[in-house]
Amino acid sequence: MSPASSDTHTAVDAAEAHRPKRRLHPATELTILACSLLLVFGIPSPIVPVIILTGTVVTVTVSPVVRLRAWAMTVGLLCLPTLVVLIVVQGLFYPGTDVHVLRQAGPARLSVEGLSIAVQIWLRVSALIGLCALFGLGADSARLFDGLRRLRLPSAVAYMCASAIGLIPMIGARTRHIIEARQARGWATDCWRVRIRLLPGIVTGLVTAILLTVDQRHDVLESSGLNANATATALQDHTDGTGQSLLRILTPLVTIGLIVASVTGVLPLPGAAQLIGGA
Repeated sequence: MSPASSDTHTAVDAAEAHRPKRRLHPATELTILACSLLLVFGIPSPIVPVIILTGTVVTVTVSPVVRLRAWAMTVGLLCLPTLVVLIVVQGLFYPGTDVHVLRQAGPARLSVEGLSIAVQIWLRVSALIGLCALFGLGADSARLFDGLRRLRLPSAVAYMCASAIGLIPMIGARTRHIIEARQARGWATDCWRVRIRLLPGIVTGLVTAILLTVDQRHDVLESSGLNANATATALQDHTDGTGQSLLRILTPLVTIGLIVASVTGVLPLPGAAQLIGGA
């Protein structure tokens, strides 16, 4: 192989490595996200959030941009404490009198009704967190802005929403810098007691940084003329087409149809109490 041919292949490989991975248009992702949440909270059955969670896990597994470990840690840190609180509050100390008790130990009693409410709420919250984590970990400010503009939201609203998601990495970086600065001054920041003592100062610094950033971005919003609802061009190149446009139209229609079918009894799905009682 000649040196020229080798250089050509190297250039092609480099171009392929830097080529953006094929993904759905952010407007399509936002539509699927919103419709999935409508299904989770619109159909009173734990089967729906279980299906949504399963689909979310599969999507994260095959996603080219979202890491499964980061997604699992985010969902676990937020969902596991919620599960414990719901089981204690609803499962063991359900206030009802006419209940089916599964286990009882003193004042605590594990009832079908309390456990069903705890399971239903936790599955819905877990599906909400899982879906939002999937979108949040795979999106950036520019991608969210383009998606909202494609859905015909005003430029000012799209800019503010995109700025909000852009604050998340800023908060993480600011927190690390504050902790590193305290550590350089001799604080044992590896100890949780020390971190708790430093928490008021960290929160104050974060709030100040967020307010300054919001004020700066408001000035950018005013000077850029986005408040006038001017036509904004896309900030990134996204794959779109007739198929995705049709998907953005059909997905809400199917979602509304499923919710109506469930409410009217055409699509009967068992509730959490029926599943737990049958078990």
